Amino acid sequence: MPLLFVGAAGVIYAITRVQSWSWLCVLLLAAALIGVRKDTRAISWIHYLPAGLLTLTAFYLIYQYANPFWHRVVGWQTESMRHIFNWNDWFGRIPGNDAAFMRVWQPWWLTRYMQWVYSYGFTLSYWICIIRAFFTKDVTRLGRYALAGYLLQVPLILPFYNTILLQEVWYVQGTPDLLERMMSPEVAYQTVLNCFPSMHTSIAFAGLLLSLREKSRWYKTVLSVYCISIIISTMYLKIHWTLDVVGGMLFAAGCVWLADRMVGSRAFRAFTVKFEGLGQRLERRMFPAAGEGGD
Repeated sequence: MPLLFVGAAGVIYAITRVQSWSWLCVLLLAAALIGVRKDTRAISWIHYLPAGLLTLTAFYLIYQYANPFWHRVVGWQTESMRHIFNWNDWFGRIPGNDAAFMRVWQPWWLTRYMQWVYSYGFTLSYWICIIRAFFTKDVTRLGRYALAGYLLQVPLILPFYNTILLQEVWYVQGTPDLLERMMSPEVAYQTVLNCFPSMHTSIAFAGLLLSLREKSRWYKTVLSVYCISIIISTMYLKIHWTLDVVGGMLFAAGCVWLADRMVGSRAFRAFTVKFEGLGQRLERRMFPAAGEGGD
C-alpha cells in the first residue's frame, strides 16, 4: 500500500510537470480538492487504489504524448489539407461575432489574469476534474470526466478542424496578439488555425457541466469561476469568435451526453466491476477475516 500511495503521488506530480504548472495552478488544484469527502465513495483505499492508479497513469501517459501528436496533426493540416470551407470573411462580417463587447473594459490586471487563464486553461480545467475524481475513489467518475472532457472530444472535433478554415480574431483583423505570444508569421499561421468550435470552451464547459452534479458546493463554485473565466478569456483576448464559443458549448454538451451513454452501458459497468476487482482481491489478501465477512 505505501508503494501504491507513493506511485499515486508521483503520477500527480508528473502531471503538473508536463506543462510546468505555475504555483497558481497548483493552488487552484488544492482549492478544488477542499471538501472532496462529500463526493467520495464509501470503499477503502486498498479496494480502490490499484484500479484508480492504473487509470490515472493511463490518462497521464495520454497527456504526456498527446501534445506532440497534436502538433503533428496541425503540421499535416498546414502542409496537406485544403479546407472545404473558409469562414474568415463570413465570421468577420457578422455583427458582434468578434466579441468586442468583452473588451469594453480592459485594465492591465484583468488582461494578465485572462492571459494566465487562457495559457493553462486548455488542460488545467480537465486535470482538476480528473485529479479530484481520483480522490473520490470512483473509477466510473474518472471515466466520465475523461471521456467527456478529452477522449471523445479530440477525435470528434477533428472533422471540423479538417474541413473548416477559421482563424483567430486578432489574426483575421490584423491587430496585435493580446496573448503576446511573439510568433513569427510562419508560426502564427500554423498556430491560429482550428477555431470552430472552440476547444478551450468545450473542455472547460464539459468540466463545468459535470462538476455541477457533485455534492460539494465549494467545488462547484471554484470550478464554475475558473471554467467561465476560460470561456470569457477566449473572447477577451481576441482568440475565438462568439460563434466559436457557442459551438464549443454545444459540442461539449454532446460529448457529455455521449459519455453518459457510454459510462451507463452494461458493458462499461461490467468492466468497472472486474477492474476494481484487482483492489478487492488485494484487500482480501491483506485482511482475510474482513473478506470472509463480506465486502
